Amino acid sequence: MQTNLIEMITIALNNVIKLNPIQGNTAIFRAKVQSGGRISIPEADRIALDLKEGDVVKVIVIKESGGERSGV
Repeated sequence: MQTNLIEMITIALNNVIKLNPIQGNTAIFRAKVQSGGRISIPEADRIALDLKEGDVVKVIVIKESGGERSGV
């Protein structure tokens, strides 16, 4: 049983490490969902990541409470 728990914790930690915002290929920012479900990547992040039109990126969406009232 302890072996399973250690394996689960190890997998969870490895997944968190993959999301590390300090890595050179990661940006974390807030965005407002536009019409058609579109979001925009801020220019500074596009430049820092050297993103060009047509590049494929991985997106993880975490909904924040507040919507427009939160000042995004």
